[in-house]
Amino acid sequence: MKTPLHSNRNSRCIVQCALATTTAIFLGACSTTTAVKGGTERHGQVQFSGAKEQIVGEIAIRHDKEHFRAEITKGPGVPLLTISAKFGTDSKSKENKERQMISSHVSGPLAHGGLTYTPKDFAKKGASADKLSDPRYAWAALPEVFMWGEGDATGEPVRVTLPNLAIHARARDGHVGYFDYSRHQNPSPVDAPLDRKTLKKLPTLEKVVCKLD
Repeated sequence: MKTPLHSNRNSRCIVQCALATTTAIFLGACSTTTAVKGGTERHGQVQFSGAKEQIVGEIAIRHDKEHFRAEITKGPGVPLLTISAKFGTDSKSKENKERQMISSHVSGPLAHGGLTYTPKDFAKKGASADKLSDPRYAWAALPEVFMWGEGDATGEPVRVTLPNLAIHARARDGHVGYFDYSRHQNPSPVDAPLDRKTLKKLPTLEKVVCKLD
């Protein structure tokens, strides 16, 4: 029994429509920053330089005091990376009540399987810096460097936890408008931090530059 031609056309149409709908939903999910409800939204450009990768893309950031989400894309809605983070105070510290990053998660096509960073990973005295060689830690640091710059601009300090970062930010109209940071190869234990001037003399692992509108 032969299948009518119009039935094949209808089948093809259904498949094509389903694929188009799925693609639209996927791209929409990748290009939105709705994970942080309310808060402030910023847009700009970001550049990453590492030994094996050079990335230039658009960045959309949505944040409040406790949550951060950034989505990095290339061209019209092509997702590259999603970076999300939570901020708070260290409940176990009596001395330090500054806000800091509690956790950071990097995902997306260029995350190579993804990475989650929590400061307690390196909190033990004498912890080795070997595991920090993973270049994805440079992306994991982006939320706290941004929030550090924002806190410096608004007078609400944010503590940077990831070791071996040389950071810099500039404010505009009461908010961070530019920031850059570089990760450096430091053979010292992670609980023995170096100042920015000393770090800059060590080999650079990665550098990130971000300009915001």
